[in-house]
Amino acid sequence: MALQRCPECRHKVSENAQACPNCGFSFKESDLEIYRQKLEERRLHNQEINRKSVKIHLFWLAIFTLVIAIAGWLNN
Repeated sequence: MALQRCPECRHKVSENAQACPNCGFSFKESDLEIYRQKLEERRLHNQEINRKSVKIHLFWLAIFTLVIAIAGWLNN
């Protein structure tokens, strides 16, 4: 009897189990497909958030660099 990890709660569960005894996650193929779709949606959402975060960081880096350059120019 091999064990697999439940994708929802990460507890070890028998490969033959129909549902996780810890969290109730169903291992039916239709439920697994729904779970995969939700994971893909979450991944795309996180990717968009990361893209926006990079833009914000670059914006603030440019402002910081500009302030340092102006301060250096004024001190000379």
